Amino acid sequence: MYKQKRTLDELLGQTCEACDQWFETMQGLMAHQSMSRKCSWYKRGKLKAVFKPDLEKQASSSSERTAIQLDDEEDTRVEDFREKLGLSYHNMRALLQKVDSMPERAKWKEEWLTFKDRPGERHLVQFRDVIEAIRALLGNPAHADRIVYRPSKLFSSSARDNRIYTEMWTGKWWHALQSLLPEGSALAPVIISTDKTQLTQFSGNRSAYPVYMTLGNIPKDLRRKPSEHACVLIGYLSVDKINSTGLTERKHRALVQQLFHKSVKIILEPLIEAGKNGIDVTGGDGKVRRVHPVLTAYVADYPEQCLVTCSKYGTCPICQCPESSLGEEGAQTPRRRVWTLDVLKLSRSKGAKGSSAFINACQNLNVSGYVIDPFWKEHTLADIHLCITPDVLHQLYQGVFKHVLEWCSEAMDEKE
Repeated sequence: MYKQKRTLDELLGQTCEACDQWFETMQGLMAHQSMSRKCSWYKRGKLKAVFKPDLEKQASSSSERTAIQLDDEEDTRVEDFREKLGLSYHNMRALLQKVDSMPERAKWKEEWLTFKDRPGERHLVQFRDVIEAIRALLGNPAHADRIVYRPSKLFSSSARDNRIYTEMWTGKWWHALQSLLPEGSALAPVIISTDKTQLTQFSGNRSAYPVYMTLGNIPKDLRRKPSEHACVLIGYLSVDKINSTGLTERKHRALVQQLFHKSVKIILEPLIEAGKNGIDVTGGDGKVRRVHPVLTAYVADYPEQCLVTCSKYGTCPICQCPESSLGEEGAQTPRRRVWTLDVLKLSRSKGAKGSSAFINACQNLNVSGYVIDPFWKEHTLADIHLCITPDVLHQLYQGVFKHVLEWCSEAMDEKE
């Protein structure tokens, strides 16, 4: 009797509780659950309460175990399986149907762009309505009690002499812009992020150029978690290369930058009117608020920062510091949206738009000169140079830290 009980315990301990397959060794069972696509989801102990009643029932009736293949269409071997896990579907097809029935945050659209002098080249821009995406984020019931609509000031002590800046709504900028809005209105700071991504080097060297959007009303601990879905994919920019046949290097570079700005302008254009007049948004708590969405932050690496701000490559996209003075101490005159537009306007007296004389006049003032109509031109409540965020990876870790490490290595000898 003791021998039979011991054999039964070993049998249950070395059986995959997901597919009922028995293994001679525990190592074989662990390898199976790690490698099998249908059983890797099961971790021993996590769902034991679900399977335990059936195992005891089967063990009392017979000590023999047989391997049963899982079926994606129907699996009712475990009694009350759906009820114990709280599932609303009974097979894989029903699950996929529920996923397909979920409402979209915003419907996808597409638009083809061409150049006047190159009508044969077409560039596809796929995008969502950014206003509908904003409504979806603010209307998420899961975040209703975490979304902030009012600016606030935090201090380190009751003396209120040392201010603390944590979330976006604790900054001076939000307070300043809030004073310009009508009474009772709320601000929705729009955060945009773009980064050309290499998908694969196989099958034609594919790449994508996604545009993401989130809001400063959402706490950063939610924004950074993919599982919270606090960030929305609102567009794909064209990744098709412009044919450089018959073009100078400057002309080709100008077309590439103009295509980028035209594409982003199409995606973010609804923010211009919505930022000025506001939109009615139903929050996750059921309340309707008048919200003014305004472009607030643009997250990009350094090459894209220069592209977005129309800055000459090699200079600072935030201030007017020339390339030769980047290593010097002291604050520099900040760039401003109006200043950059004035440079583009005044440079027209030196030559026609796009001419070498025009571009040289712009670059003498550290403006690229390749883009005449930037996408942020009509965003009067936003200053693109203030929207640029630090590129921590390239500027801090691979930039400042590299120099600090080199200096420390030179300051110490081998013994230290």
